[in-house]
This record gives sequence, C-alpha cells and structure tokens, in this order.
Amino acid sequence: MNNKWTKENFEIYDAQHPDIWEMFKKFSLQVAAKRQYFSAKCVFHRVRWETAIGNTGDFKIDDGWISHYARKFAKEYPEHEGLFQFRVRKVSYHNESSVNPSSSFIYN
Repeated sequence: MNNKWTKENFEIYDAQHPDIWEMFKKFSLQVAAKRQYFSAKCVFHRVRWETAIGNTGDFKIDDGWISHYARKFAKEYPEHEGLFQFRVRKVSYHNESSVNPSSSFIYN
C-alpha cells in the first residue's frame, strides 16, 4: 500500500484544494438527484474536466484521493447512503467503522 494516500495526507490535500471538494460535492449531489448508484471515479473525471477546461485551474488530481472524497461525501450526506459503493480491504488506511456494511463489499 502506498503511504501517500493516508487519511492524514488527504486532510492536508483537501485543505489545500477546497475547490476540488466543492466540485465533487456539487456533481455528486447532481447525480444523486437522478441516480441511486453511481461511480465516484466518474464524478472525479468530471472534476478533472472542469479543472482542465474550465476556469478553476489546471492541476493534476490523483486517483488515490477518489475513495477519500467518496467517503467524505457519504459521511456528510447520509441521505445519499449507497450512492457510492465502498470496498472493504483487508489492509486499508480508511477507518472502516465509518463505512456502512450495506454499501460495502469485500475486495482483496
């Protein structure tokens, strides 16, 4: 496991790039209004599009942060529980107790 994408590093990254969270949240809420399930990676690609083509800046957004943003969304918007599915890994830097087992499945 790469130590770059720890919860602690995510908190630093998220604080340095609040616009990414705002876009992720905005696009996730848009899709939650229309779909019961969706891909956090797809939402992340939309954020990439906006940062590359829009006027929000052009910088690299690493895939390693996707699960952190999806979990943050699930925690802050419990009314959209199940929008994103979470894999429960045997070895993980995520606090699995914050993930609802009904929206998770085991992944080795």
